Amino acid sequence: MPSQYRYRTTIWNEYLGVSKVIRAMTSEELDWLIAAQEAKWDEQVARKRQQKQKEKERKATKREAENLKLQAEEESQAAQERVDAFRKILTGSLDVNMVIDWEQMLDRRAVPAFQFEHPKPNRDEIRLKILGPEPREQTIAAPLLEEPGFFEFLLPSLRRRRLEREDLVKDDFARAQERAQAQHKKRLQEYRAREKEAREAYNSAVCSYNAKLSAAKEKHDLKWQAFRGKQAGHNNAVLALRSRYQSGTPEAVEQYLEMAIERSSYPEGISGEPELRFDQPSKTLVISFWLPRPTDVPSVVERKYIAARKEIKPVEMKQKELEAFYDDVVHQIALRVVREVFAADTALSVEAVVFNGCVRGIDAKTGKPFANCILTYQASRKQFMDVNLAHVSAKECVRGFRGITAGPLAMLAPVRPIMELNRDDDRFVESKEILDHLRPEDNLAAMEWEDFEHLIRELFEQYFAKTGGEVRVTQASRDRGVDAIAFDPDPIRGGKIVIQAKRYNIVVPVSAVRDLYGTMISEGATKGILVTTSYFGHDSREFAKDKPIALIDGQNLMHMFKEHGFNVHISILPKGDPRRGLG
Repeated sequence: MPSQYRYRTTIWNEYLGVSKVIRAMTSEELDWLIAAQEAKWDEQVARKRQQKQKEKERKATKREAENLKLQAEEESQAAQERVDAFRKILTGSLDVNMVIDWEQMLDRRAVPAFQFEHPKPNRDEIRLKILGPEPREQTIAAPLLEEPGFFEFLLPSLRRRRLEREDLVKDDFARAQERAQAQHKKRLQEYRAREKEAREAYNSAVCSYNAKLSAAKEKHDLKWQAFRGKQAGHNNAVLALRSRYQSGTPEAVEQYLEMAIERSSYPEGISGEPELRFDQPSKTLVISFWLPRPTDVPSVVERKYIAARKEIKPVEMKQKELEAFYDDVVHQIALRVVREVFAADTALSVEAVVFNGCVRGIDAKTGKPFANCILTYQASRKQFMDVNLAHVSAKECVRGFRGITAGPLAMLAPVRPIMELNRDDDRFVESKEILDHLRPEDNLAAMEWEDFEHLIRELFEQYFAKTGGEVRVTQASRDRGVDAIAFDPDPIRGGKIVIQAKRYNIVVPVSAVRDLYGTMISEGATKGILVTTSYFGHDSREFAKDKPIALIDGQNLMHMFKEHGFNVHISILPKGDPRRGLG
């Protein structure tokens, strides 16, 4: 039965993967049905695309969340590792060998043997290149002779004609040989006539080779001679440093131990930059070590992923916890540095260490930079080596060594270092020996003021010798602010002491005592001593009574000399005596 639909077509949608047969009575109806179906498919395609996009976004969101979680875990682990590195600053370094291996510091590299990359000239190769191969005589093939025929026995004329032809061939062969020999002889003579050219080329190549060889060898020798010079200089410097260190030379002890401390590896944020001063008489090493600031130690202990905000949030220590953490870190550093000094000091040059822990920063009130010592303590080798650092509380251990701080270390409050040695003051002058030449009849009040200052230096040098102190005289200056400086290593009463010597024949004015106090403050001294041949008034003693100032008048000065076995006398010069000047 024929179909009632006159029009028919099939349409497809590749995205949906479907097809459909469209039938219609008229072409207009067919077009309308096609458009309607395609519109329906377009809606389906849009919904499907939207669903896929949402699914893609869900997967991306999930993937982003998983990545953030993983990132948070990795950052948390890194943060914890950094915190642990600071917590183990002391215990993590106890097994480290701090002794410097002198052999490793030496340069033992051997000078390589001389090598020349150019080959020597080859006589035969040069001869062959210029002359070519030696001519050879041309080989003339021997002619093939006719075999005797059968009929020669019947007809002798055939044999005769064969022999005649054979003679002609042999004559031609002989002439060809003669021509070949003559040509070979001629070519050989021409070849050998050029032997001189080959010899000259070879000799020239040998001269060029020898010149290059000599230049290369000279360059090699100069290069490695300079290397050997630097190597010898380096090794001599290392060996000299080792020798001076082992003999206890202060500069070498400081250099060696500074090298050892600087080899120590700290977490990022701790610069160290140690400054060392070694006092040989007392065998005391003073270390100034730059500590980290509170902002330099890690405060983040965890990185937490917040799903609601899709972000990673740092979890920080509480303020008190951070202050305690910083406090512990600084005390660990203070113990670690001293341990490393004693561990590295194989020559046993150092018997005691003074640690001064300093911090640089910007004052929040004034905006000006500051550098404060916030922790100081002293420990002898015997005391320190008796401590089991693996099981101590760092803070309590430093306290056991009478460490000094000013409240919580996070406040960066300054304290006065137990000891500071500054022997590099450019005001110091060479000592002058006066005491051994002093006679009992010499009047101290009539001495030259410069001799009097050196005399006072010798007296206090003997006084401080009991504790390993050192006294240095300063050069003359118009303001006469400092006449001598003493460095006393005693942990309780020691430090930097300013000494002024006044060879007076009148009462010492109170202004001199005030000036001494001002000098003490500007010098950062722990004490001041004013010595005179005369006496002090009531105002001077009142000003000094509540300050770290010692006033030594003429009577006490003579008593000090007698305590050290010297008889001296002081007689105040009368008015009008030209020697009466204030000095």
